[in-house]
Amino acid sequence: MSESEQELQLSVEMVRDIQQRVQQDDPRASDSGVCAQYLAAVTGFMLGQLNADTDKKKEFLQQLQEFAAGVVDDVESQQEMEAAQPGSGGGQSAGEQRSSGIWTPDQG
Repeated sequence: MSESEQELQLSVEMVRDIQQRVQQDDPRASDSGVCAQYLAAVTGFMLGQLNADTDKKKEFLQQLQEFAAGVVDDVESQQEMEAAQPGSGGGQSAGEQRSSGIWTPDQG
């Protein structure tokens, strides 16, 4: 597996750190929906600066949308599994919940 194909490791701690940083500029970002809007704007900003033609940028954006949807599914699945574990909380505390995945931009 090449360096660009290594899994991304996402933790609740990392997400909280990012959300707290955004909250420093806009206290409304304590709401996850508002914070997600900022992160979407950052993604658009970064893709806008990417040295690629407009069609390639739009293709990357579509791939990132699909990747994000996969992370949503992964997180929801973990939450459902934790809820189904009677009394144990599913083995991982909320602070230990992790999600991972690989997004490799299609260079086609």
